[in-house]
Amino acid sequence: MRKGNFIFNVFRNSFDSHTGRILLTKPGYEHTVTHVHDIPDECTIIEFTGAFYHELYSRYKGDQFLSNEDIHSLQINTTPETEYLHHLLLSHIFFQQTDRLQIDLLILEIVEQTLDFLSYTEQNPLSDRFKRNHLTTVEQAKQYMMTNFSEDISLMDIASNCFVSTFHFSRIFKTFVGVSPHAFLLSVRLKNAEIMLKASSRPVTEIAFVSGFNSLAHFSATFNERFGYSPVKYREKFQ
Repeated sequence: MRKGNFIFNVFRNSFDSHTGRILLTKPGYEHTVTHVHDIPDECTIIEFTGAFYHELYSRYKGDQFLSNEDIHSLQINTTPETEYLHHLLLSHIFFQQTDRLQIDLLILEIVEQTLDFLSYTEQNPLSDRFKRNHLTTVEQAKQYMMTNFSEDISLMDIASNCFVSTFHFSRIFKTFVGVSPHAFLLSVRLKNAEIMLKASSRPVTEIAFVSGFNSLAHFSATFNERFGYSPVKYREKFQ
């Protein structure tokens, strides 16, 4: 889900879909969409061929969602990393960067992250009033952070961009996303650094600053805490 809010109805289930949600639907089931309010809805739809679906089933056949025929659709929460991968995918498409291999790799990583974190309990059910009042704020905040993560962003910068008071912004954001704005921004920065370490030969110091870290020591310590390797060791292991 990119923007807006709609109810996705399939079989006997209805899913409240908005930013921070991913819908998974098995092939062969009809669905309807009910619009919640007048805010335009935007979503990215990725459809798989039958052959690719069978590959997924073979790899994740022990998973309850794929193996249980009574579960037709599922909705899970995104992570900051998945949202950033989605942002990169949309950027490639929007700017007509036709590197099909890179686009395919982004899609595959989105799929793998989604299926690796399947959850059967939807978290943070939100009232219609809360969504109506604050959905656009959270969408704008996430887009601002994913676009400007290389800069020294303050809480006031994000709140001002969303036209909301700094006092209320953190609470609104965490209610929707499940993590604080700082945690979301940090995850985006680390994901960008991880991608660059894997895909480029740029110096680690340059990657640190391009990814929004203000010192190499801070970047190295934070990266090691998240991935279990220093940036240099991670590059040696995965490049």
